[in-house]
Amino acid sequence: MDTDIIFEMSDNLRDSSMKSVLSVIRQLSASSTPVLFNGEKGTGRAFLAELLCNTGSSGEKTFIRLQASKASVDLFISTLDTKPDMLFFDEIGESDNALQTALLYYISNSNQTGGKTRICCSSSQNLEQLVQTNRFNRELYFVLSTLPVNVPPLRERKEDIAALSCFFLRKYGKKYNKFFTEISKESSDTLKNAFWQNNITELEMCIERAVAAGTPPVLEKSDLRLNISQVSGIFIDGDKSLKAAIDCFKKQYIEQVLIEVRWNQTEAAKVLDIQRTYLSRLIKELDIK
Repeated sequence: MDTDIIFEMSDNLRDSSMKSVLSVIRQLSASSTPVLFNGEKGTGRAFLAELLCNTGSSGEKTFIRLQASKASVDLFISTLDTKPDMLFFDEIGESDNALQTALLYYISNSNQTGGKTRICCSSSQNLEQLVQTNRFNRELYFVLSTLPVNVPPLRERKEDIAALSCFFLRKYGKKYNKFFTEISKESSDTLKNAFWQNNITELEMCIERAVAAGTPPVLEKSDLRLNISQVSGIFIDGDKSLKAAIDCFKKQYIEQVLIEVRWNQTEAAKVLDIQRTYLSRLIKELDIK
């Protein structure tokens, strides 16, 4: 990824938890110690590793990302021969014993062998539990976990959703030659309240799909085409009562069904298996527009 893009994205993050993560990355940039990025898939762990690779440097550094489950010892050694500044192993918990042993040897002997490539890894699994069940090298775990960076899921950093959405809107606007000037309030609210099980990866795909299908200058809620499985009425602000959560879920669920049937209330009632008159009452009570 281009360094300008990396720093633009990091500068726009607003959530306090992510600001803390970025602060840790700035501190870690002065060393060459391995770093373990813990967190769910799609939270931007590789992005943060690349940010770490380039923080405090003059000029773009070489960052190579490998899927640990597919990386062999031979691939590891041949990649080191290219002398990258950082080698990032995605999902290190899925690596085999041979690769774990080779990694431990390289990290432990890098001072003697003159190895200058920094090793960083990510994991969505609990590596400590894998160690206890003899599925991960104990020594490697302790080496990697010396400097852990815990990356929160997107649903816990809602303040970042608007900034990330705007970034992806510009990115894919250029790709599809469509220049959107803004995201409507309804769209923003929908994006903020979605569950985002696959985190930033899923948000990016949603915005790309919306840009490809939408019509400038405003990205509308109907352009998002979120699946019902992405609707979340649990993570709400304000009233945390069960009734409020149920009403919020009902509203988002019914809205999504209406979008899918192009706001045909008769068809929506059939999908929901309720009377059309009851649907009309719910639309009014829940202020669905």
